[in-house]
Amino acid sequence: VGGGRGNSVLFSIGESMRAAGGRVLYFACYRRTADRFCTDRIEAAADAVGWCCDEAPGFVPGRAGDRTFAGNLVEAMLAWARGEFGDLGVAPAQVDRLLAIGSDRMMAAVAAARLGPLATWLRPDLIALASVNSPMQCMLKEICAQCLQTRIDPRTGETRQVFSCFEQDQPLGEVDFTMLDQRLRQNALQERQTRVWLAACASARPTP
Repeated sequence: VGGGRGNSVLFSIGESMRAAGGRVLYFACYRRTADRFCTDRIEAAADAVGWCCDEAPGFVPGRAGDRTFAGNLVEAMLAWARGEFGDLGVAPAQVDRLLAIGSDRMMAAVAAARLGPLATWLRPDLIALASVNSPMQCMLKEICAQCLQTRIDPRTGETRQVFSCFEQDQPLGEVDFTMLDQRLRQNALQERQTRVWLAACASARPTP
């Protein structure tokens, strides 16, 4: 399940899973129809694609086995589970792995849906992972601690801290998405300043 720019991370993962003999169902989700990119790479990474877009009328599938949905990701996955999305070649009960990569809010919605409205259809032993996009500075060195993320054991309620730079793919049901949202907001001021600075640089660039 990919959201926005998170889809770019899933290209190689989907291709590797297919090369290993797995069957890949790919939900590629975007806010606007203009946001979609690298359609051919996504198609190459999946046996079937569920194209999702918040903006109606959504996308036009490029392959006969793919489907499109105008609405949010969870609505699309529910439609698939109920058989309303059309045949994508993979039934919910057949899915043994789920990988969500996107914004923290998107991944939190998938985590809630998996244990909520989708629980009726998905296997209880499903291996579900989230690619935690914590702020990072040192990158895979476990030094700066900007990427520290709380994990919550769903059985005991115990918490522990992990370095997301070292362990980016974490169990979907253990990620404290409230903390992740707070950590991502810590750089909000710098990010806004950077956007303004880049816009000023672009406007000052001479036209060739």
